[in-house]
Amino acid sequence: MSQDTSQVKVTRIVGGVGCGKTQELIERVCSLLSNGEKAESVLALCATPQACESFTLRLGAAAKVADVNADGVTVTTPRALALEVLSDAEAVRWSGREPRLLTAYEELFLLEDMKTCGLRPKRLREMLKFFYRSWTELADADPNWLLAGEEANVHALLKANLAFTRSIAEPEAGNLAVNYLRGHAGARSTHSFAHVLVDDYQRISRASQLLADLVASETLTIAGDRAACVQVYDSYPYAAGLDEFMDAHEGAEDIELSACHACAAGAAGAAKLLADPAMQSIAFHTAEDAVAGQTTMLEATLPEDEFGAVARFVADAVAGGMSPADVTVATPNGVWSRNIVKALLAAKVPAQALADRQPVRGDIRDNERCVPARVLTALDLVADPDNAMAWRCWCGYGDWLANSSAMANLRKYAAEQDKDLVGSLRDMANGALAADEGDADRIVGAQRVGAAYEAGLALIESASGLEGTALLDKVAEAVTGEKGATAPGIVSALCLGEQDNSAAAMAERFRSRLLAPHIDAASAVLVVPYDQVAGLSPKALVIAGFVNGFIPCREYFDGAEMPLDKQEKEHAKDARRVYSMAGKASKQLVVSRFTTTSLETAGVMKLHIGRIRLQDGKRMCVIEPSNFTEQLA
Repeated sequence: MSQDTSQVKVTRIVGGVGCGKTQELIERVCSLLSNGEKAESVLALCATPQACESFTLRLGAAAKVADVNADGVTVTTPRALALEVLSDAEAVRWSGREPRLLTAYEELFLLEDMKTCGLRPKRLREMLKFFYRSWTELADADPNWLLAGEEANVHALLKANLAFTRSIAEPEAGNLAVNYLRGHAGARSTHSFAHVLVDDYQRISRASQLLADLVASETLTIAGDRAACVQVYDSYPYAAGLDEFMDAHEGAEDIELSACHACAAGAAGAAKLLADPAMQSIAFHTAEDAVAGQTTMLEATLPEDEFGAVARFVADAVAGGMSPADVTVATPNGVWSRNIVKALLAAKVPAQALADRQPVRGDIRDNERCVPARVLTALDLVADPDNAMAWRCWCGYGDWLANSSAMANLRKYAAEQDKDLVGSLRDMANGALAADEGDADRIVGAQRVGAAYEAGLALIESASGLEGTALLDKVAEAVTGEKGATAPGIVSALCLGEQDNSAAAMAERFRSRLLAPHIDAASAVLVVPYDQVAGLSPKALVIAGFVNGFIPCREYFDGAEMPLDKQEKEHAKDARRVYSMAGKASKQLVVSRFTTTSLETAGVMKLHIGRIRLQDGKRMCVIEPSNFTEQLA
């Protein structure tokens, strides 16, 4: 870290899962407020949007006990902080980008545009991962970080495509924000907070860690656990940052928490997992007041039986006096989440599920198979006719190569004329981009792109002034070409709100719900993917679908698909994932599994099959418990 932090008091808090690191941060915030610090001067950074919700609820409860007002404390993610920094007018001018991250369906268009470099798709994806990781680790600060030739050329193309659409890839956000603040002292003071606290430091990227350092002006406190380094929201979490933090801040206070406040079963499971050679050992012991008891094991025959068993267990716990909000169910995938929520609701227990991935997807090459994405893109255009990324997508839907060749030609034209994508499209529509008869490169796909652009302009005009459902239905009608068409349910769910359903508000709302998913589960059971337990503190945690195939994945058991060295890395990653869950429950840890399913279901769900037997004329598979069951049992 090159910035001057000599005037900032820094503290590192480390400890195993369940040792109270988050609670320590909350108590420090309350102490600051009790000593007269303004709530607006405090920033708390959490690893995920859902962890922010949990932190805010816990802080509110603690502030009430301490008789202080914490309403003005900013609780957010490093990603949101980076986008706020990049939303400055000067930052937009400096970067040439809008503070807008790519959604999953927009990333598909970027990938198609990158394929014009000529690399094989697998090689290209691996190279993109290298670039993305390097961005998060600020490796591009070294002018010689890329090899001359292919590597440098592909990276230049990636940056050119992002600049052409004025958009930002998620791994790039923190990198841009850090570099902007480092080069603009005024911006750094504008975005500074007197007191910055960071939870789950090992789960955020190095760029996010440096960003936290840059915005702290008086105190900086981080909390983390090396063994719990799991990717939950930021790409490429950086566990080494915990040690680099101490190296960069001479004289920093170092606090190690060793008393695990999880239930005895969870603490014991976490301790067993730490004994795994793949884990970095952290010394901790179970607190004396930890609730005694063993892990509750739920075993069902079929998956649908497991859903019911989990619902009955939770219903009994709620009937026994536990609040639904004190129960979290961790699931291996969206199928398990949806079915468990359905079973809980049938048992009269309120429940909400956090999505395991962005719900808007489909084949962008087939207009019939990506209607929700097309409707959202059209809404983006209505909200902002100068949205370059929306025009890129709109002009690419329905083509096998997403009209990537035409876009490459437009990008070259834009560079020659010092224009952006929108200006280039406008020139093309006005005939300024007409090619000579022999200039084949400039006319590949131009007719399709031109027609799409004209259709987009007509849509924008026809939807002008409309809001809410009327606007969404009008857009859906234009997209599908069907008179009286209505917007897909997923689009309405993402866009509509209780207030302000203008085009701009709905466009901002759907993007937030896609890119920063979280739910208000203050009075409901929270059903989340395994890794999203990070930052949560339930009294009872149910780990569902705990079988081989889900964790570890099916490929782990096939040496032909996953060589030994990759198996070792996969085992270490899964051990960290299970460890991160094990010590979360303060009162009760429950592990749930099923033992049998049909061969068809096992194939679709990518389960590891123990053996196959014929049952009532149907081929059924025996599904083994997860390799990590013994540690938790």
